[in-house]
Amino acid sequence: MSESVSYRRDDLEAIIPKYQLIRDCIEGEASVKLQTTNYLPQPNADDTSIDNLSRYNSYLVRAVFYGVTGRTLRGLVGQIFLRDPVYDVPDLLQPVIADANGEGLDIIQLAKRLCTNVMAYGRCGLMVDYPKTLKPTTRQQLLDGEVAPMIKVFDPWNVINWRTVIKGSKKLLSLVVIKEKYEVNDDGFQKLLIDQWRVLRLLPTGCVVEIWRQGTDGTFSIKERYSLCDHKGKELHEIPFKFVGSENNDAEIDNPPMYDMAILNIAHYRNSADYEESCFITGQPTLFVNGLSQDWWENVLGKVIRMGARAAVPLPPESEANLLQSLPNTMPHEAMAHKERQMVAIGAKLIEQRNIERTATETEIESASDTSVLATAAKNASNMLLWALQKAASFAGIADTQLKFELNTNFDLASMTAEEMRQVMEAWQGHGITFSEMRENLKRSGIAKLSDEEAMAEIEKLKDMIPENQPPAQAKPDPKGDATDTPST
Repeated sequence: MSESVSYRRDDLEAIIPKYQLIRDCIEGEASVKLQTTNYLPQPNADDTSIDNLSRYNSYLVRAVFYGVTGRTLRGLVGQIFLRDPVYDVPDLLQPVIADANGEGLDIIQLAKRLCTNVMAYGRCGLMVDYPKTLKPTTRQQLLDGEVAPMIKVFDPWNVINWRTVIKGSKKLLSLVVIKEKYEVNDDGFQKLLIDQWRVLRLLPTGCVVEIWRQGTDGTFSIKERYSLCDHKGKELHEIPFKFVGSENNDAEIDNPPMYDMAILNIAHYRNSADYEESCFITGQPTLFVNGLSQDWWENVLGKVIRMGARAAVPLPPESEANLLQSLPNTMPHEAMAHKERQMVAIGAKLIEQRNIERTATETEIESASDTSVLATAAKNASNMLLWALQKAASFAGIADTQLKFELNTNFDLASMTAEEMRQVMEAWQGHGITFSEMRENLKRSGIAKLSDEEAMAEIEKLKDMIPENQPPAQAKPDPKGDATDTPST
């Protein structure tokens, strides 16, 4: 059935609510409050009266959403891009570096979008596309950017279906379905966007792209179909699409790293609603007067009791006026403070290294920071962006060359104090730690920048510049010294 093109896989369907929760928390208070009772249950939900609905609206307005999820995500991605990515590409790919997706995003901006998706949702799609051309592309067209490969990032909920096939020793994608938008009825002022489905199929003859759309009668049909080819018009025999994950880069769905924080963020929001409601109620004292007669009320007070610093309330003998005020409810505030500490702990866990056993060779190759969720996501993104650049080079007909693309995984999360630095240096000088361990501590704090080899070479160079057996510098006499301090001759 043609309607199957819009089918969304069951494993994706199951995780969509998590994606929606994380997305709302990242976007902030406006998106969270639009969900009304989905995130903030209505007190006395069985009471459908207008008064109760009005009270809920006030309850919703007073609630405060603390946007820690979005700020934490931006901070984590900011750590990756604290240092610019290191990349090396040939001149023919410079147009791709300057405009990676064909819509104005350079490669660093595209990498930020990719890392944001991976750290938030644990997954996104990466596709390399090449414009359809009627004749082979010239070198000058590539240099001018007139025709260039494009690298596109897709949100995880928009890649709705995929299938794999085993070919030899490799598992390849045989089907990818991407839900996207296309523009219709643009009158020059207003755009009308409608859903369409981009289907990438791997057939025995090569990779084919189909564009499916839904008609006014509700049926689906193919509006466009073409083969994916390189700059010479040769068909591709692999779908130029990869998944990027927070754990690994296979087709399986990884757990969203920000989900636990988003859950706490919503729970904190609910506590905030109760706290603000309590503040509203207990913050409004009620005046009550005891022993007031009807005659006094009508003839002396004129049926009005004025309150305030400049108002006096004349009362009859043996009567009194008091303010009735509830005791403050501190439980919601304590619950909020507890969840704030939990959210801070979760944010730290995303960066904290995990202790896993490695062989001696692995220890030499990888630093400890590579085992954190953040570093793993950065490394996965680096690998897939390198693949995308290699695929772009292949599309453009660039001869086999050494490409490089690497995101930062050395995160400057805390600066070392002078006392901590002194302790590290003393531990090294006392043979408690090695030179490499000492340098690793300094590099983590952003103090040392060179590699261990470069640092050792610089140290040896300084040694060569200082003559051996150099006599110590002579102390200069103190011009203010007392003449009696000079020994007599």
